[in-house]
Amino acid sequence: MDRCKREEPKVINTKMINDCINLHRPRGEAGRIQQEEGIPLEEVEQLRLEFLNILRIDHLWMLTSLTKLSLSHNLIERIENLDVLVNLKELDLSFNKIVKIENLGKLVNVEILSLFSNLITTIENLDELAKLLIFTIGQNCITDRRNVFYLRRFTHLQSVNMAGNPCADSEDFLIFVSGFLPQVTYYQYAIILESDRELGLQTFSKLHDEVLIEEAKRKAILDQIEAERAEEELHVGSFVEFLGSSYLFDQMFKDDTEGMAFLLVNSAQQGHYLDYKEQFTKFTKQIFDLGQVQYKIRKTEVDEFFATINGAKSKSQLLSIEKMEEFLLKKEDIFAKVKKLQEEIENDHCNNEQCNESLQVYSDEYNDLLHKAWKELMALELTLYEQMEEVISNFEQTITEMVNYFIENAQGYFTELRNLEQAYSENLGVEAVALLTLAGTKDDYPLPEDLKIIMSDKEILNNALGASHDAHLLAIDVREDTLVGKARSWLHNLVSGLTRQEVMRNRGKVLEINHFLDIQREEFEELHSYLTLPATLETDLNALLN
Repeated sequence: MDRCKREEPKVINTKMINDCINLHRPRGEAGRIQQEEGIPLEEVEQLRLEFLNILRIDHLWMLTSLTKLSLSHNLIERIENLDVLVNLKELDLSFNKIVKIENLGKLVNVEILSLFSNLITTIENLDELAKLLIFTIGQNCITDRRNVFYLRRFTHLQSVNMAGNPCADSEDFLIFVSGFLPQVTYYQYAIILESDRELGLQTFSKLHDEVLIEEAKRKAILDQIEAERAEEELHVGSFVEFLGSSYLFDQMFKDDTEGMAFLLVNSAQQGHYLDYKEQFTKFTKQIFDLGQVQYKIRKTEVDEFFATINGAKSKSQLLSIEKMEEFLLKKEDIFAKVKKLQEEIENDHCNNEQCNESLQVYSDEYNDLLHKAWKELMALELTLYEQMEEVISNFEQTITEMVNYFIENAQGYFTELRNLEQAYSENLGVEAVALLTLAGTKDDYPLPEDLKIIMSDKEILNNALGASHDAHLLAIDVREDTLVGKARSWLHNLVSGLTRQEVMRNRGKVLEINHFLDIQREEFEELHSYLTLPATLETDLNALLN
């Protein structure tokens, strides 16, 4: 009996995971070592938790490297707690009690999914699994054959199995699947015949046309959503999100009850409000347009910069490889000479003096070769580093000027917004005081309900006017600070990151060069260790090499 089996329903825990890892460990020496040393859970790539009466999925967040997971033959009722398994390619949830497909949206790399023998009634919530190749959902409770239509969106899908569902009992279900899933090659593990596909299209031609129309509508909606998402990303990158409409103006008055109440002062004030909104929105749209234009200019500059430095790095790397290959060819020649000398020593074809002279020549030649390679490789790296410093410096200056230009012009528009607010507030004050004066001369003057408290005396009126004006200015200032802060933060992160990355790249390259040549030096010394020389010659050779 499997040691992992338990009689009572369970929740996955760390002990269960470790027990099953040990149960399925490799045989022989590899398995013994794994048992003694253990394996970190974050390095486990495959896990089979089968026949364990598991009721609830949990504690899998530690298995971040998992690519294959089987939870088949359990008592699982709900798909959950799998979000962190983003590297998963195969997921087997067959032979459980799952009622609904859900919580798989993060598993974007899944290629094989088995939900065979569950209680599922609808194929749904799989849109993010764009890489799906094999999908098994046989022996479930799907009654509506239209669920097949959902699978049309998976362009890479090759194999489907829905056998054992009520909807699959009809004789024409095979041709139905064949006609509506043109991308699928196998149904129920058997290849789909072209004749079945053609018959399916012919038999269900009217329904097929309806499906195409619905898919076209759905695609149009998705394309619109994607376009809006892309546009929003563009707005965020240009630091002017929500400035292309009256959003900022509306936000100023959203929680300003006094400001909205002042619109009841008279009909002329309502006209002033609409004019104010029109002029205000005109300036925010100008900020928005400025941001869009400057974003595209910055993006072009950034793209050209990275294309330039990546090209320079690639060119330098190719030259370095050429120098290394040239070194290795000459190294082989010297090593061949040393090995030939070894043969001569073994055959007593050279005396001590001749051997010493030859070794001295080869040692000097190899040291010269190492030194030359080091100089050439370091020269290439130094040239690249100096080029990078200059290019990064020029780019930093250019991109800083671009950001400063954008900020200065945007701040000019924000100044205009504050001027508009000041003018509106002053005009409102005049109109409000006039109404207060008029109301004071007539005891029964019909004030709007929302204005009665505000117009009770001049001090309350002035406080309300000041509070509304200050709130509007604060909203403008906050949006300006947000724009400036985001722009300067983006600039800082970009240029500081470039310098930091280049320093790290340079250090890494220098270490790589030295490591490469150290290995070459060690190989020459290792070759010496295999030479069989007379004692005196051995001493001389050690002196030469050290």
